[in-house]
Amino acid sequence: MEQLPINKIFLAGFAFVAIHWKKILKISIVPTLISLPLLISMPELIALAQQILTDTLSTPPALPNNIGLYLLLFFYGYISLSINLYRLVILDEQAVSILPIVELGKIIRFIGLSLLVGLPIIFNNPIWLPWVVYFFLIPITLNFVNIAIGNPFKYRWNLSFTTQMNLFFLQVIVPMLMVLLLTYPFSFFGLGLSMEWISRVLAFYWSSITLALCYQLIETSDT
Repeated sequence: MEQLPINKIFLAGFAFVAIHWKKILKISIVPTLISLPLLISMPELIALAQQILTDTLSTPPALPNNIGLYLLLFFYGYISLSINLYRLVILDEQAVSILPIVELGKIIRFIGLSLLVGLPIIFNNPIWLPWVVYFFLIPITLNFVNIAIGNPFKYRWNLSFTTQMNLFFLQVIVPMLMVLLLTYPFSFFGLGLSMEWISRVLAFYWSSITLALCYQLIETSDT
């Protein structure tokens, strides 16, 4: 396959949401409820982060109670919803459930892959280096779909440069632009922070659905 057709994936993503929006809402209910404790504590956490950044005291303020448990619940909800979204795209509605994922092996593999994909964060000097590292890691993200549908981990994808570039654009550049374009205008009205969280949620759904569509197209082309 020479490239991922960006325009067709855009259209396919919107069409998929239009067709399956009820199922997407249903599988989002329980993960959202699981994540609520952290979401409710978010203003306090943001204020705490701002205080740590601006405070000159040597001893940072204490974290809110049960924040560790809240983070675990949030990531569990995030992983459950991600796996269900990938299954919904690849395997259709019969393969998903409104209940959270309880397959421990898949959750552990998902966490391990997330840590691997998050490595570019540590390469922050010079500023362009994380982007370069992530560009080379982007094919590995297709394994999130493999984990969700029970396929073995694939280490080599043999993507052409154009295909890899388009996958990078769809999974990194588009979500980043989505957050910026939806957040910036509302910042003038004091709604920037709220809109940022809304745009990040939309970017999450976009990334998950289009990653599964890209996976489907790549696997079909290879076959």
